Amino acid sequence: MDRQQIALIEWECQQLLNRIVMLMDANEWEQLAALYTDDGVLFRPSDASHGVEGREAILASFLARPPRASCHMVSNAVFDVQSENRVIARSRVWLVAGDADAPQPAPAGSKLAIGSFVDTLVRVEDAWRIQLRKGGIELMYDYAG
Repeated sequence: MDRQQIALIEWECQQLLNRIVMLMDANEWEQLAALYTDDGVLFRPSDASHGVEGREAILASFLARPPRASCHMVSNAVFDVQSENRVIARSRVWLVAGDADAPQPAPAGSKLAIGSFVDTLVRVEDAWRIQLRKGGIELMYDYAG
């Protein structure tokens, strides 16, 4: 692979990471689950020791979540392009959430979570998908005291 091919792969993978957080904040669970491979595995930051295996199980886990208003910000993504069809992405994620039933704009809850993801991304039928997503929380800030 030449530098242009690597740069294009990195850009496409960054767009996937951006799309993931946009769909999470929009509660678009079906579209979000569709970004996983059929055999994808998700380790949530809030439960990093238990994986949810398979696209259908991942969708069911999203649908089972209590509603909330959320704003995720993904940053500091670094991509290890292992081949033209496989990338390891490491990124930081900030999360602020609030009550889903609050009038818009919803007031933020009292906690700010800062965590990370290590994603194994694979190209499937000319589109990038998540094969493995491992999340973790490094900092939890409670500004309510």
